[in-house]
Amino acid sequence: MLLGDIAARYNVRNVDALRALTKKVAETVRTEVSFSTLHNTLKSIGFSISKDTLIAYLGYAQEAYLLFNITNATAKFVEREGSPKYYFSDNGLLNLFIVDRETALLENEIAVALYDRFGTDLHYAKSSKTGIDVDFYLPEAKLAIQVAYSIAGEARECEISNLIRLARADTAIKRLVIVTKEEEENIEQQGISIEVIPVWKFLLTLGDGGNG
Repeated sequence: MLLGDIAARYNVRNVDALRALTKKVAETVRTEVSFSTLHNTLKSIGFSISKDTLIAYLGYAQEAYLLFNITNATAKFVEREGSPKYYFSDNGLLNLFIVDRETALLENEIAVALYDRFGTDLHYAKSSKTGIDVDFYLPEAKLAIQVAYSIAGEARECEISNLIRLARADTAIKRLVIVTKEEEENIEQQGISIEVIPVWKFLLTLGDGGNG
């Protein structure tokens, strides 16, 4: 229904392509994606729309509050604008388009809450040079966040090491957090403190101003 409203409002002729694009964006939640990648993906499944049209469709979806995006704070301008991470403004809408739901819905929920609280100050941080790959980075709030359904097994070291790399690169960061579905603990490693906090409790701290 929402896609139909977007198509009618913006006179979108190829509604099937808009629907396919929305599904593909849903499948990229949690990862950066370029316009070229989305364009090639649509082309591979039979939708021959131009890249400019694809960019316009994404703009319509954002103006209609279906999607929002965040950019890589560590990238150059062209890379930052051309390869954002997209999230859905409502978890119920995202749930309609994806199969592997648990982690994507958890991260999307956190993204929505952070975007509502911080707006365009919300970014992610990713650098092949430094090895940093952090889900949410808020330099002004001095906050960095990883989202993991669980930090059991190999996920634990991965999430911790990414936050430590960022903390070494930006010593102004005051709060490092791993948001999980249910797990909670405090980690001290290499002189750096990291909170592991369940999603419900983290959302409450945002309501209190985000300072824990």
